[in-house]
Amino acid sequence: MLNTKRVYALREWTVELRARGWFYFRTYGEKEEKGPYRSMASVTLMIARELLREITRRDAPHQLPQ
Repeated sequence: MLNTKRVYALREWTVELRARGWFYFRTYGEKEEKGPYRSMASVTLMIARELLREITRRDAPHQLPQ
């Protein structure tokens, strides 16, 4: 199954700049906002980490034991 094509539709995020800094939260569903972050780069890095966790969780059943 190593070469099997797998496609994941990932959740969307909303990012807002407020007086205290950058905040982000899921566009749909829970509105647990995270922040403040000082820069746009910091908030996008945190979203990338969230996406990595989601892909890892979804792909786990397809991984072969090592």
